[in-house]
Amino acid sequence: LVDVMDDPEIAATLDPVEREVALSFRRDFERSGIHLPASTHARFVELSSSIHDYSREFLRCQSLPPAVGTVAIPVDKLRTLPSEVLVNILQSSSSRKRADGVAIVDVVPDDYTAQYILRDCPDERIREEVYRAWQSGAPSAVDRLERLLEDRMDLSQTVGFESFAHMSLDDKMARSPGHVDEFLRGLATQAQPQWNSLARSLHLTRSAAGSGAGAGGLFPWDRDYWVGQQQMELGSLPSLAPYFSLGRVMLGLSRLFQRLYGVELRAAAPQPGEIWHPEVRKLEVVGEDGQLLGLVYCDVFARSSKAHVGAAHFTARCARRIDDDIGSHPGGAGQPTVVERDGRLFQLPVVVLICNFPGPEPGAPPLLSWSNVETTFHEMGHAMHSMLGQNGFHNVAGTRCAVDFVELPSILMEHFARSPRVLSLFASHYKTDAPLPPGLIRQCAERRQRYAALDLHAQLFMSALDQRYHSAAAVAGAQRQPGWTTRALADVHRSSMFGAGASQSLFGYVDGTQWQARFTHLVGYGASYYAYLFDRMLAGQIWDRVFRGDHPHRASDSAGASCGGAAAGPLSREAGERFKNEVLCWGGGRNPWGCLASVLDNGATPPREVEAIAQGSRSAMRTVGGWHLPVM
Repeated sequence: LVDVMDDPEIAATLDPVEREVALSFRRDFERSGIHLPASTHARFVELSSSIHDYSREFLRCQSLPPAVGTVAIPVDKLRTLPSEVLVNILQSSSSRKRADGVAIVDVVPDDYTAQYILRDCPDERIREEVYRAWQSGAPSAVDRLERLLEDRMDLSQTVGFESFAHMSLDDKMARSPGHVDEFLRGLATQAQPQWNSLARSLHLTRSAAGSGAGAGGLFPWDRDYWVGQQQMELGSLPSLAPYFSLGRVMLGLSRLFQRLYGVELRAAAPQPGEIWHPEVRKLEVVGEDGQLLGLVYCDVFARSSKAHVGAAHFTARCARRIDDDIGSHPGGAGQPTVVERDGRLFQLPVVVLICNFPGPEPGAPPLLSWSNVETTFHEMGHAMHSMLGQNGFHNVAGTRCAVDFVELPSILMEHFARSPRVLSLFASHYKTDAPLPPGLIRQCAERRQRYAALDLHAQLFMSALDQRYHSAAAVAGAQRQPGWTTRALADVHRSSMFGAGASQSLFGYVDGTQWQARFTHLVGYGASYYAYLFDRMLAGQIWDRVFRGDHPHRASDSAGASCGGAAAGPLSREAGERFKNEVLCWGGGRNPWGCLASVLDNGATPPREVEAIAQGSRSAMRTVGGWHLPVM
């Protein structure tokens, strides 16, 4: 492989997708230590095994109680909690009476209980005690996490990288920890005013309520309570669910995909033995020429026998070219297994969408909340990536692309779910057929964005902490004293990225807490947690500059005429074809920076910015970090 890639004559015969496949293989080989001498490779295998074991042990530790086991709370102080939550607490906790006759319950501060108390309990002292106990962390979880991070660092240095972050980012868009830091700092600079404004707003609400006036800043245990009080003052909004029956949502997706990409979703009857539960629905994805592109199985309702994985897109079978191995291709019950295109044979992709939506009420169709509509659009964005990203190689088909690029198509679909023009394709009341009032969806969006700074702060903080934990400085030999992850946690809280302004105490570190004991994303997203925010930024710009069509930076030629420009509106076939041809159809078979530069090079993006993006260097990450804040 190295000889082929280093030979200019042979390398020149490879097309772009073949080069990406070769590069992917080479990186995988080298990260697996293929170049190491036998003794060093044995150490690599040993570290790989221990990383696997510590990862499993860390996840198992999530069921353990925190270091501070229980908090004694007078039952009367919990009367403001929802009745079902209070009943659950009373049934699962030991109780007693004090000498003065006050009933006390010893609360175990698990996630479920702590979040309700922090949101609904008006007693600040109790909220603080619960917060400190909840965040105290199981000691064994901290121990396993530190061993996991230390072995990851040793593994990366064994194969020749400076740190695990350098190794993990080698095949990502970011390429290096310094580039990730550039991106995160750019976002944090923009977000600081929002965090400070929110902190001042919550402080005013507390003061107006006569609670703690003049007592200084708010603290992490105050945040959810005072946000809840503000939301109560704003009042509740009508439910959107009657406008979103599941059937209408799937019809809307099909209509949208027809307009954008020339493909539609068709319900198909499964053959006996083809599906695993009667609730599963089979959809065929069909092109304009009537040719089948792939299959999507939808399993969307919660049930006791189903794993509670939230929402997810699973690839059951990748698309790939199979000219040479058709004889060994596995069949499927009543399914066409291959298609012929231009004299070549291709295996069709098969994907599964899993959700845990509530089932239908008697006498009504399945109705989705607006949040669940966005989830459905998000997961179908992954499905379209799988259906359209058929480049011949299963290694880079569909969603098999860089971790910090894979969420782009799905997050972009969330923007479509908020568009009045898209909603007009399908959103109507299941009883009256009345269309969804545009003002209602706007109110919901504005209400959500009012507190988007909270989610943005959380995502930025976790991204920065993830990078810190996988850096050479944090895991250097001299730093490996028990509890080093807690010291690093406090340092990130107090860093210039987060520790300034009116929001400092609201989001700050609380002595004695070990939140990292619950940071389970470190197992699957080591050194790449930033990807969620990064793809939100990319999707926001593509929506603004390609689909929405009203971006303020649209370029003009010397005569004042528009230089190309984005196609008008979210239902534009021109815009859809651009995104399909420059992003979706490539899967992971093209440098993602090239995909991004090409799709944005439509007159809505200044040429210098397109050039910086195409290079994919530090300046590209700085450019992305400087774009306007993402919709959360």
